Formats: sequence, structure tokens, C-alpha cells
Amino acid sequence: MTAQHEPRGLLTVPEAARLLHVSDDTVRRQIREGDLGAVQIGTTPTGRPRYRIPTAVVEERLGRSTLPAPSAAERLQAAFAVLTEDQQEALLTQAVSWARAQTPGVVVGERLPEPTSEDIARRFPGLASRMTRTD
Repeated sequence: MTAQHEPRGLLTVPEAARLLHVSDDTVRRQIREGDLGAVQIGTTPTGRPRYRIPTAVVEERLGRSTLPAPSAAERLQAAFAVLTEDQQEALLTQAVSWARAQTPGVVVGERLPEPTSEDIARRFPGLASRMTRTD
């Protein structure tokens, strides 16, 4: 038995539907009505037409590439790549200063005091009774 391979550049109905953010039935209806270009490659055992949609048709419909958008980390790396080391350091210093200003109650390296037994009993009432029991 040989494996079937789909040619590159053609999408299945579910793949096109996912990229277009519509249902499979909507894609099939748009194909039937001539609103979405597709190639019929045969029929299913139940007689339903099997379609493949060219990637270019979906890209044209979306007005953009179907390639995934770069992540925030990738965009940040690209932005930093054009800066000199001095500019990078200055930007990081500004970012750290801004972050510290947003959370004025927190000092880096400072630990909160250990909770007392009363604090623990107040926050976790069921725990205090279990701690005093002897088994």
C-alpha cells in the first residue's frame, strides 16, 4: 500500500476553514457558489465532492500570508538586532526602571517577614486544628 501525499500549495477544506476562521460547511458553500476557487479531486464514498483549495486563494482572501506571525520574542529579538550594545543596555535600564515604578512596594532582593503561627492559623483555619492533634 502506498501513502497518499497532497501536493504542496493545496489545502484541505478543514485547513482552509481554520485559516479563514469559518466552518467547513461555509468553505464548501463558498466553493459551490463560486466565491472560493478550488479543485475537485474526487468524491467521498458517500458522494460528497472532495476539494483542495490553493494556498494562494486563501492568502488572497486573507490579504496576507498564511505563514504564522512571528512571536513576541522573535519580534523583540529583531528589534534589538538593529541596536548597538550601548542602545540595548540603555533600553534595558529604562525597562527595569519602568517595571520597578509600576510595583513600588516590591524591592528586588528583599524578603517578606516569615508568617507567625497566628498569621497561619488566620489564613488556614483547618490547618491549625490538624497541627495540634496528636496521632
